[in-house]
Amino acid sequence: MKLLKYVTLALVITLFFSSFSINKASANEISKDEEQNIIEDANKIADQYDLTQVSEDKIPNDSMLNFDSIEEFEEFLKQEQVQEDNGEYNLGSPIMISPMAAGGTKTYSYRDSSATGSIRSYARVTRNTKGVVTKVNIWSEQTGFIMGITWTQSSTWYNLNSSKKGGKAYVRGTKLYGANVVGQPLGYSKSVTYTVNF
Repeated sequence: MKLLKYVTLALVITLFFSSFSINKASANEISKDEEQNIIEDANKIADQYDLTQVSEDKIPNDSMLNFDSIEEFEEFLKQEQVQEDNGEYNLGSPIMISPMAAGGTKTYSYRDSSATGSIRSYARVTRNTKGVVTKVNIWSEQTGFIMGITWTQSSTWYNLNSSKKGGKAYVRGTKLYGANVVGQPLGYSKSVTYTVNF
C-alpha cells in the first residue's frame, strides 16, 4: 500500500511539473504576427541609428548580441551613438613634435573597445630630422572578441597639417552587428570612420 502511495505521489508531482513547463513554454512562444512586429520595430529603430539591414546568414551564429526586449536593443544603439557623437571614435589632440623628438618612426593608435575585445586603428608615421612627415602607413584590426560585432576595413587615408609635421589618419570600414532581438535573429551594418591624430 505504501508503495502505491509513493508511486501515485511521484506521478502527481511529475504531472504537475510537466504541465508547468508546458504552460511556461507556450507562454514564451510568440505568434507569427508578433514575430513580424518585433522585426519591424527593430528595423525602424536600427534605421534611426543609420544601420542597414543585412541578411542574418552573414552574421556568425556564435556571435550574437541578445536583447530580451526592443527597449534593450534601442538602449544599446543609443549608447553606441553617444560614443560616436562624443567623438570617442577620435583620439585626442595632435601630438606636437619638439626638436628633440624630431625624426624617426612612431606609431599612433585609436582603440574602440569593449570588455573583451577592440577594434584598433593605427598610423605609423615617419618624420625626417626636421620633424616633417615623410611617410604614413595606416591599418586596423579587430582583436579579442567583441560579442556580436565584426569589423571589416574598407579604406584608409590621411591629411597633413600646414606645417606637415602632424595630421590625421582615417580608417573607414563596416561594423557588422548580429542581434537576437526577443528571439528574432537580425543582422545590421554601419559604416564607421575612425580618426587617429598624429
